[in-house]
Amino acid sequence: MKKTLLLVTGLVLAMVLVACSSPEADEVLEYHNAVVDTIHPKLDQLTSIYDQMNSVETEEEVIDMYDNEIIPLVNEIIGFYDSQTAEHDATKEYHKLNQELASSIEAAVLKEKEFFDALIDPNISEEELLALDAEVVELNTISEEKSDAVAKHYDHLIEEFDFLEEDE
Repeated sequence: MKKTLLLVTGLVLAMVLVACSSPEADEVLEYHNAVVDTIHPKLDQLTSIYDQMNSVETEEEVIDMYDNEIIPLVNEIIGFYDSQTAEHDATKEYHKLNQELASSIEAAVLKEKEFFDALIDPNISEEELLALDAEVVELNTISEEKSDAVAKHYDHLIEEFDFLEEDE
C-alpha cells in the first residue's frame, strides 16, 4: 500500500506539465493538475498515517486510525473522483483509471481494517486470519497494478499531447 502511494505521489509531484495546444489537451492537463493539487497531498497524508501506525502499541489504536483517519481520507479521495466530469475521451480514460486505482485502494484499506478487527476477535481462527492476510496482500497487489496502469497511461498522455516535463 505504501509503495503504491509513494509511487503515485513521487511520479506526479516530480513534474509540472506545460504546452497545451488543443481543448482535449487542455482538459487532460486541467484534470491532471487537479489530481496533483487535491489527491497527492491526501496520498502524502495516508503515507504519513501508515508511518505513524508503526509506533502504536495496540491493535485498537490501529483500528482507531483506520476509522478516524485512513477511511475518511480514502472517502475524500473517492469523493473527489466521483465529482469529476470529462468531455474528451483522453480525460475520460485517465479518469477511469484513476477511479479504478482509488477503488482498489479503498478495497485494500477496508480489508486491512477487517484484518485488524479480526486480530482482536477471540473467535477468529488462525486459518481465518491467514486468509484475511492473503486477501490484504492480493488487494495491495491489485492497487500496485492499478497504480502502474495510471503511470503508464500518464506517460502515454505526455507523448500523445507532447507535454513538456519540468522538475519542480
